[in-house]
Amino acid sequence: MKYADVAVFGGVNRLLTYYFDESKNINPGVRVAVPMGRKLVTGLVVRAHGEKPGFETREIAGIIDDEPVLNEKLIKLGIWAADYYIAPPGIMFSTMLAALNKIEERKVLKLRGGVENIKMTAAEKKIIEYLAKRRGQKAFWEDIVKETGISRSMKVIKELEDGGIIETEHYSKETGKRSVPKQAYTGVSGAEKNIRLNEEQEKALGKINAAIMSAKFSPFLLYGITGSGKTEIYLRAAQKAVFLGKKAIILVPEIFLTPQILERFKGAFGERTAIYHSGLSRVERLGEWKKMKEGSVDVVVGTRSAVFAPFDDPGLIVVDEEFDGSYKQENTPRYNARDVAVYRGKIENCAVVLGSATPAVESYYNALSGKYEVLHLSKRVNDRPLPEIRVVDMIRDWGKGNLFISGEMSKELNNAVENGEQAIIFINRRGFANFVLCKKCGYVEKCGNCDIPMVFHKTKQKLICHYCDSEKEPVKACSECGGDVAYKGTGTQKAQETVEKFFPGKRIKRIDMDSMKKSTDYFEAYNAVKNREVDILVGTQMIAKGFDFPEVTFVGIIGLDSVLNLPDFRSDERVFQLLLQVAGRTGRGDKRGVVVLQTYNPDAEGVKYISSYDSKSFYKNQLEIRKQAGYPPYSHLIQLIISGKDYSGAEKGAEKTGRTIEEIIKSKKIKSINMLGPSEAPISRLRGNYRFSILLKGTNRKVLRETVVEAAGLNRNIDISIIVDPVNTL
Repeated sequence: MKYADVAVFGGVNRLLTYYFDESKNINPGVRVAVPMGRKLVTGLVVRAHGEKPGFETREIAGIIDDEPVLNEKLIKLGIWAADYYIAPPGIMFSTMLAALNKIEERKVLKLRGGVENIKMTAAEKKIIEYLAKRRGQKAFWEDIVKETGISRSMKVIKELEDGGIIETEHYSKETGKRSVPKQAYTGVSGAEKNIRLNEEQEKALGKINAAIMSAKFSPFLLYGITGSGKTEIYLRAAQKAVFLGKKAIILVPEIFLTPQILERFKGAFGERTAIYHSGLSRVERLGEWKKMKEGSVDVVVGTRSAVFAPFDDPGLIVVDEEFDGSYKQENTPRYNARDVAVYRGKIENCAVVLGSATPAVESYYNALSGKYEVLHLSKRVNDRPLPEIRVVDMIRDWGKGNLFISGEMSKELNNAVENGEQAIIFINRRGFANFVLCKKCGYVEKCGNCDIPMVFHKTKQKLICHYCDSEKEPVKACSECGGDVAYKGTGTQKAQETVEKFFPGKRIKRIDMDSMKKSTDYFEAYNAVKNREVDILVGTQMIAKGFDFPEVTFVGIIGLDSVLNLPDFRSDERVFQLLLQVAGRTGRGDKRGVVVLQTYNPDAEGVKYISSYDSKSFYKNQLEIRKQAGYPPYSHLIQLIISGKDYSGAEKGAEKTGRTIEEIIKSKKIKSINMLGPSEAPISRLRGNYRFSILLKGTNRKVLRETVVEAAGLNRNIDISIIVDPVNTL
């Protein structure tokens, strides 16, 4: 008899042990069907061994995979990630294996015969009589229950099995199509450019290549200004890894960035390049996953989940725009792909390159402290100058009657268009009007499920919540007092409409979550801009990173104040990163670019260092502020969100959880943890749930984690979401 420790695909916070016959080939990394309660569930074998546990175990019901779907190192990565992010291991592994279709498990009962003179219960007799009438004397357990009306008790089956009257089989099938997977749509030409590296690029590439050849864990921060040629370094480092018989994983934060970087990698590696992101269909994702697993590709370009690419021997992992919050998953397991990539590099003994013009404050600190080796790129390709950034104080411009587009922005946008060049208008809000305001009582129309103003979308003629996607008809009168309402604020739809009025006949395209519904939309929009079929591009953060179009000579930034002064310790950092990234989309050709930034708060921390590109002073200032306040990188954060449909119940749950944490801290005399809250979360209601927040800051990660796990375990009846290393505290 042998035993297997199994991570059940569900909310079980530990591994479960099952037994199996030694004749069965069950190895770590295969999926199995196991009984849990009265039903069969899918799980992953994490460990197979001969150590009999000191408790009764149940038998593995069926084997799903002939070969392991995860290797030993990926199993180790999954166990670490589940532990670090305080997530059920089964949910972690099911996330890693999301490309594989769900398995439908069905129990089949078969009559063996020889039932004469055997004493049976009424339920057992019903089963035997039903099977005796069936062809082959066997049937699905669900059909037996439905036809005979007996209970679903597993005890009945076990008694019949033990008596040798029936035997059970387990029928498993992958749901969905089993046809040959479609090739993932790329939509790019794939022509590789012949680019000559400058001295800084050569030096950085040399260090990365040396690390790849050494086959040792080597984390780098590739800190290069926008347009400095980071992608070319990624490409050539990947070529080195592949030349040495290894694989490369290239992560990008947004689906929209995939076509640009994929174009370069397709040019170098052709069909040995996989693409992996959530925009692919289920069949396409499965096809790309199988190509990686079988080794028929050398490189994968993908978003967050590609960090779990089933390569056996990666020599290089790249995290482009490593600061981006998109690398953090919002739902359980709430992992950050950047940090998982670093740990995978440690397990795989490979080079990890975190690249950005605006690294996260924590990554910048890790470089200063020597945890990462920093590789500087201070020059743009071909020594092109950085764009000129002009900050317009909209309070002063307001007096001139310019409420939406300042005189300065209008002038520069007009110059670019008249000269036959391309321009970008960036606005951090989608929709048409950001909120509906009552002129009489001041009430703002909010979502019925969330404590969030609803946004008017003119294309749909609907009010839409951007958090839960609920919709309702536009209001003509205030729902509180019946007074007249005004549609206020500006989103991408209104910006597009305004620009179209100013520039009739010009080709204007909008890129946001509403206009980019399918994965093919991203590629088509990218090609349209690249092929000069667009004069003015209006978009949200989707166009803020990675865009490399040499004909774009002007960028206008509108509506920045909506992201200033958010109640979050990272808000200044987020604004600074956003502004530098957007500014970097221009001036990549022969002509110097111009950026006009409109704001009502030009002295904000995230704005005042922008025009001079003084990143060093900004990071120095941020580190000092965080050191004084005890925020990362000088502490570790875990946020607990306590939720409930009832306000009073959620509040009481938060208070009880807070008291539990205080009692643990007091009883264990812990001095390394500081608790903020419980208090209403900044977004106090979301998707019908009231939300309360407890923020824990700790200098000892192990003690902090143990405290949270113990507190959550003592409050199992309370809905608590645990967020380790939150990217925001909203």
